[in-house]
Amino acid sequence: DGHSGADAVGRIFWGPVTVLAAITFVRLPETLFLLYLQQRGLPLPAVPLVWAGLHVVRSASSYPGGRLSDRMGSSTGVAAGGMLFAGVAATMASAHSAAAAVAIFLLSGVATGLTESAERSLISALAPVRTGQRFGVYHGLTGFAALPAGLAFGMGYQSMGGRSALLVSAAGSALAVLVWLLVSPLASAGARA
Repeated sequence: DGHSGADAVGRIFWGPVTVLAAITFVRLPETLFLLYLQQRGLPLPAVPLVWAGLHVVRSASSYPGGRLSDRMGSSTGVAAGGMLFAGVAATMASAHSAAAAVAIFLLSGVATGLTESAERSLISALAPVRTGQRFGVYHGLTGFAALPAGLAFGMGYQSMGGRSALLVSAAGSALAVLVWLLVSPLASAGARA
């Protein structure tokens, strides 16, 4: 059975999934993006509209993200989404108006649309056996990574300011993508196993 290779026992699965959790860890939480938008002048009543707009952009970009993943490979989709997020965070740090900041924030929905489709496709390919269990591990690890990340970025935001938190997230995301590029050949090999 071609599906009973290394991934079924986790030798290839854990490396890529650990790096995916690291990518989640270095992402500035969306709530802090919204706080930064308010500091750039976005009126409080507009926050729910911008939040809804982000989800529309995320949903709309999921289909093209899935197509990219199918055409160029899941590893490429993860890298593209991660680098786009790094660019969004770095650009947001220098946004001087609420309108510019909102446009940049909405672009982060494209990054998520690219990344989520690719990650799910990758997990499915890496775990042809015990797929449900492996999805549970993936969601558990990324969920656990998001909690301390939110706390750390929240404290950093308060002590260093929003601009510094955004730049740290941008640099961390770019670094995580570089690590991903080292690990992704393993992920691709595992997906073919």
